[in-house]
Amino acid sequence: MTFASSLLYARKIFFSKTNRGSERSSGQRSLMGAVVCIAVSLIPLVAVLSVSSGMISGITGRMIHLSSQDIRVTVPADSEYTMSQEKFLSLEKMFSGIDGVLKIYPEVQGMALAAGNTYRSGASLRAVEKNIFSDNPYFSSFFEVVEGKADLSGNRNAVIGKKLAGLLKVHAGDSIKIITIKSGDGKIKPRVTVFTVSGIVSCGYEELDALWVFIPLENAFTTLKGCTLDFHIGLETDSTFTSRLDKILVDSRIAVLSDMESMDSDVDDWKTVNAAQFENFASTRALLIVIMLAIILAASINISSAIVMVVMDRKKEIAILKSTGASSSGLALAFVITGLFTGLCGIAIGIPVGLLISININPIINGMENIVNFGLNLFHAGHVKFLDPAFYLQEIPVVIPWSELLLIVGCTVILSIVMSILPSIKAGKSSITEVLSKN
Repeated sequence: MTFASSLLYARKIFFSKTNRGSERSSGQRSLMGAVVCIAVSLIPLVAVLSVSSGMISGITGRMIHLSSQDIRVTVPADSEYTMSQEKFLSLEKMFSGIDGVLKIYPEVQGMALAAGNTYRSGASLRAVEKNIFSDNPYFSSFFEVVEGKADLSGNRNAVIGKKLAGLLKVHAGDSIKIITIKSGDGKIKPRVTVFTVSGIVSCGYEELDALWVFIPLENAFTTLKGCTLDFHIGLETDSTFTSRLDKILVDSRIAVLSDMESMDSDVDDWKTVNAAQFENFASTRALLIVIMLAIILAASINISSAIVMVVMDRKKEIAILKSTGASSSGLALAFVITGLFTGLCGIAIGIPVGLLISININPIINGMENIVNFGLNLFHAGHVKFLDPAFYLQEIPVVIPWSELLLIVGCTVILSIVMSILPSIKAGKSSITEVLSKN
């Protein structure tokens, strides 16, 4: 029995009707059931992979380009370069000649207490250059201006996060007090600085921007001088996600070590600065994949039971084929191919449907949310938010993980073949005499 013969017989098993007309046999119905099970298991797997990839990609992009930058240089607070704004900005020359560095963003960070008219909250101060919201393309694209304008042109202007604005109950044009601690002469003194909220912004990920307060860089060297501050130089490169970033990192460290005043500075890439968060993302995603693959494995078991049902339906047919010279291996191969057909059909249904859901995940979630909230409103039961902005992106970027999808397809094909082998071998070894005597 040749491979072509096995393929033709597998086609007959999978597609042909019984002799009783258009009715399918119980074995064929079992095969169709296995196809449905595999498709149903693949749909959520593809959707979860795409959504998690988009979510992680969106959060990662915001953490890098709005916070750590590709490379972060942390300058000691007692360095000569932190004594004045001019000296601090002169550090830009040190990195401007490095191949691959596109832009340089000096920044001073510190913790403070922000006070509105009726409420106080901890705040993360970020003293940046006045034109960062217009000159930094990532600030322009990731930040949504909720109120006012993202304008730091005034020395006492502040741009704050949406969550903090809600806590302080302030709006664009209102004043907030920034309370910091100044150490000197062995004493700790509070310092109060009043800023005007020029704008309220949101990057779509509340956990990141909830407590941010952007102020002009010069304040770090005037009104906040003597407070506990961290001095950073952020380097934006052309190689954020490529191995070339390692070379740029080495060149940056060499530049730092070549200057006596800055040689104690720490130079780290975004993977080191955000290591804890990215390890958490990776482990969560890996766990999701393992769970979904376990579901596919359970669905693939249906292929084995379906092949058993097909063999029972076609025992007489198998015996006749063997009596005419069909080999046991050829018959076994035909049933293995049948199992493979089953898996491929499940893939052909599950993958496209999963991708369709992934591409339209935002309107799907919004629609479900509206339906649920409509029902809750009928009973005055409150409001539900499926994607809490405190933990998730408000808008999920659509990212199709093609490499992972190919891995899923490969695993499904392999499982389909493996689950078909044992019942197929038993079918090939069935006795002609025993089958014909019973019929």
